[in-house]
Amino acid sequence: MRLLHTSDWHVGKAIRGHSRLNEHRDVLAEIVTKAAGEHVELIVVAGDLYETAAPSAESESVVNTALLNLAEVCPVVVVSGNHDNARRLAAVAPLMDLARITMASRPLPPSEGGRRLIRVESGADVDVAMLPFVSQRGIVRTAELMGNAAFENAQTYGDRMQRLIAAITTDMQSDNVNVMVAHAFVAGAAAGGGERAAHIADEYGVSAIDFPASLQYVALGHLHRPQQMLGATSLYYSGSPLQLDFGEAEQRKVVNIVDVEPGIPAKVRSVPLTSGRRLLTLTGTLADLVNQVDALETDQRDGLAESWIRVRVTEPSRLGLADEVRELLGPGVVDVRIESLVERTGSSRRRDEDRTPSQLFGQYLGEIGVAEPRLERAFTELHDELTDSTMSGEATAASGGQQEPSVETP
Repeated sequence: MRLLHTSDWHVGKAIRGHSRLNEHRDVLAEIVTKAAGEHVELIVVAGDLYETAAPSAESESVVNTALLNLAEVCPVVVVSGNHDNARRLAAVAPLMDLARITMASRPLPPSEGGRRLIRVESGADVDVAMLPFVSQRGIVRTAELMGNAAFENAQTYGDRMQRLIAAITTDMQSDNVNVMVAHAFVAGAAAGGGERAAHIADEYGVSAIDFPASLQYVALGHLHRPQQMLGATSLYYSGSPLQLDFGEAEQRKVVNIVDVEPGIPAKVRSVPLTSGRRLLTLTGTLADLVNQVDALETDQRDGLAESWIRVRVTEPSRLGLADEVRELLGPGVVDVRIESLVERTGSSRRRDEDRTPSQLFGQYLGEIGVAEPRLERAFTELHDELTDSTMSGEATAASGGQQEPSVETP
């Protein structure tokens, strides 16, 4: 039989305040098309459907529509991830079950729903073990969290996850196709760049050898970089379907197509996804950026408008520089940072007592990489005005409060 493995949709995630819901609609529709075109018989979604535990109604519409469209191709199995609200998924699970979508939001024994036996179109029986994300506080008691050293809690978490995996996969039959869908951090895996760092630390590590050889395939979610883990069976992260943050900018996004038979190791193909905007980081002075754009071919230049762009400008800051960058590169620019001399060289500010305040201010601007004569003039004028006012007040006090009449100049 053939299955499709996807994970880490993170619907609702924005980039620097810009919505990506249309990109998510497009890529999830592409996954539906891939599933139909590959004639898959089972689809597994390994957690993190949403970016947040309190998704917007529009995000829920995108996810639910995608799941229902996938279920028109074949049965779907979903486990909750650390970004998902397990209770919300549990609330809609009975309705989803009517549409042949199985949702698991907490780990359970096989007899209570921790496994689901699904007969697919070809007649094969697929025994699916489901392991949603388990938080440390959900598996390590409070007293241990408060009283133990971090390494002790990490060991406790790993040991108990090993026992949990063993309990869920116990007594799997060799004449079935046996797979597991798990949202977990397998120790030694490479992060993608957009994950929550707290949940990919050693305290959440699970060993690859904890997944038994009775499984033909383990569909992993949680890390956004597609990768295979070495263990007693086939363990794969399919990764996120979109480049979710600039740490993922160089990653090719995929779904996994898996051919598997009872007792035979799975054959896995990564099928590229093309929907969604690319994430680019450009660095240089404004002149450098102009040259980079001029050197692009027409189709590449058009591609800038279809990308999300982060820019690091390596020249002194001045008024309007960020606006010039945005005008050059177009509406896809979501982040412009002017890197000061201090940031680039690590130099520190020095105070020279022999210099005037205006000279010291000019020195400060130079050290932080700001070249703006108007700002220096404004400082000097303000300083002179305050100095004159102070001196005038002192002179008035010295003369007993008598002031020369002032003349206003229009």
